[in-house]
Amino acid sequence: MLSGSGFDKCYSLLPVNVKGELPAINEDGYEVVYSKWRGRSGLLAKLAIFKEQIYIFKQVHSGDSIWLYNLNIINALLFVLLKLFKPSVKLNVIVLDFTPANSWREQNYWYLKLLNKADGTICLAYSDLFKCKNTAVLPGVVPAAAGQEPLITTPNNRFLLSGVLREEIAQTSMVLEAFSKLPRCELHITGKADNDNLIKEYAEKYENIKWYGMVSYDEYLRLLHCCTFVLSTRDPKSPENWCNFPSKIIESLLHNRIIISTIRYKQLDDIDYFKVPSKTDCFISYISNISSLDNNSLCKYANQGKKVAEIFSTKVWNEKMNEIEHDK
Repeated sequence: MLSGSGFDKCYSLLPVNVKGELPAINEDGYEVVYSKWRGRSGLLAKLAIFKEQIYIFKQVHSGDSIWLYNLNIINALLFVLLKLFKPSVKLNVIVLDFTPANSWREQNYWYLKLLNKADGTICLAYSDLFKCKNTAVLPGVVPAAAGQEPLITTPNNRFLLSGVLREEIAQTSMVLEAFSKLPRCELHITGKADNDNLIKEYAEKYENIKWYGMVSYDEYLRLLHCCTFVLSTRDPKSPENWCNFPSKIIESLLHNRIIISTIRYKQLDDIDYFKVPSKTDCFISYISNISSLDNNSLCKYANQGKKVAEIFSTKVWNEKMNEIEHDK
């Protein structure tokens, strides 16, 4: 969004674990707010993030419109201060990677209460937990130069599973078991795995399963472009996936790949992709049927990069933000 020129001024607050000296960065409307207290020991170090938020609070003028990138420990105090002492300021939040809390003892329980008091929100996914009426749902933002990636002209039976390979994110064990019974389909896997020994065992035992581990970005793009299908196999039952959207889907669509997802996403109603079950036997059946489709049938699901670049562009985001700010 910074490249989309949607903001007059941007402040960057760093994660709480960043310590030590940091050179001041304040140029072209962009400022990194970083207290020297972070380099201290004891109580001052812990209070640094609150001092930084108070600094930004002082820079905000009555009637301003503020957009927060997520709501968490590094900006929640700022939200509260503005709400209480500068009520004319419009408080808006871009909600990313939100996982519902199980009880009031968890921080996200309280962050959700604040989110629902925002003047406007942009969310990645639809959820009944988000109560703000002045809301737009946009699963991702696409740079202006995107949408010029290689087209699929002759689909193949290569499938890519990549990224964070935790069970709730990728259902890796289910996918491995399924492809062990799909010898005509190649499964290519890259990323960070909780249990890479399991993946190695399958890769050693089955010729159609390839494990690359962590790779460079150029190598990742090579793998992406050699595969027709990209798997998004999130566990639909995991709370982590209820309010979020996999960035890999937007990225893969931009690169004209065919998406196979275990979750149906309302925000992708204008996009063609395959929705498959997450139970092993059913998953196997669906993948087998998909891999047997003729080229004309498959091409309906491919080469949607330009379309995605248009509907999730920085221009669309700026328009939605303007509508929210003016309550349209």
